[in-house]
Amino acid sequence: MNEEEKILVLGSEEKTTLTKSEQLFDSIIGYNDVKRLFNLSFSSEKPVHILLVGPPASAKTLFMLSCMKLERSYFTLGSHSTKSGMMDYIFQKRPRYLVIDEIEHMPIKDQTALLSLMETGIIVETKYKKTRNTQLKTWIFATSNSTDQMLTPLLSRFMVLRFKQYKYEAFQEVAVHLLCREGISREIAIATAETVWSKMKSKDIRDCVKIGYLAKTKDDVNWIAETLKNYK
Repeated sequence: MNEEEKILVLGSEEKTTLTKSEQLFDSIIGYNDVKRLFNLSFSSEKPVHILLVGPPASAKTLFMLSCMKLERSYFTLGSHSTKSGMMDYIFQKRPRYLVIDEIEHMPIKDQTALLSLMETGIIVETKYKKTRNTQLKTWIFATSNSTDQMLTPLLSRFMVLRFKQYKYEAFQEVAVHLLCREGISREIAIATAETVWSKMKSKDIRDCVKIGYLAKTKDDVNWIAETLKNYK
């Protein structure tokens, strides 16, 4: 991997001193510049909202999972925002951080409510013969596979970062790092990454995690991958 590709895949490798906030992301390889932007947002006096855009398996969700560890954070899927009672939770719990995966699938009425929250700090909900509103100071961190279904005014309120899909060297490095952190041997971790990439033709780190949790030997890795292929 040349230096240009490394920057594309992993983000800038600029050396920075990690604060406690940035240590939230210690399971994510590279992207030190993105980690620093998140840390600056955490410490900002006024909310600065961040949207990560890119294909599946490009570390976006790993950032969201890390943000879920923040105190007073609430996580929701864009497609389930209404079903999971997002609005009720916001009114009742007044979260400081709202973490949304796949925000492009959020219904338009919920996108409109978020736009108001991001622009003015005010969120309003109108139901049959009933209206309620409240004022909050909430940071919104979100992911999206694309921005085509997002309201343009909503998109403009975000600091948008576009991620590239992993190349193999980065894919292997991330997979091995994650699996070894879970107590899985380096030999099994490397075999898992190679098998998922070459035999399963997958670029999803989560497939490595699933196989790595089950496999005790390299033969197990190959057998699990073959079984999954047979029933795909």
